[in-house]
Amino acid sequence: MPIILTGFMGVGKTTVGRILANKLGVPFVDMDFYIETRRGQTIAEIFDQIGESGFRLLEFQILTELLEAEENAALVISTGGGIVETAECRQLLAQQDKVFYLQDSFETSWQRINRGGHGNNDRPLVNANSKSQMAAKYERRIPLYEEASNYLLDVRQTDAYETAEVIIKMG
Repeated sequence: MPIILTGFMGVGKTTVGRILANKLGVPFVDMDFYIETRRGQTIAEIFDQIGESGFRLLEFQILTELLEAEENAALVISTGGGIVETAECRQLLAQQDKVFYLQDSFETSWQRINRGGHGNNDRPLVNANSKSQMAAKYERRIPLYEEASNYLLDVRQTDAYETAEVIIKMG
């Protein structure tokens, strides 16, 4: 069974996922990067072309594909922050044994998202929404992450290496 990391954008899923996969000696898949590579487009371009609902369907298709491939039994997957927006993805995640919801404060996630200045083009939802709208998304998604996950890890007091170690001990 793969180890799946979920949580709001900017929480550190990709960083923790890379460290975790390296420590375990297994492949790592960042779903957003995987989708970009498969489509030959950035997430922003995909959103522009097929909209958020089309992107969410694409996420479901890719997640299904990754979970059904036998060679992916030993794998670390970092999902996109909005994967829990669709009931089908939540159900698929909830059926897995090792889904870790990485939770941080909205403020910390927001600071990470906006490092390097305003206008983070690779995050279309950030570009299309104000900070208060993103905070509302964060709050609305909390129960969705909880529904889709087996484990909740509060990462406010740990760095990415410590978080990876906690996951290894739990898994």
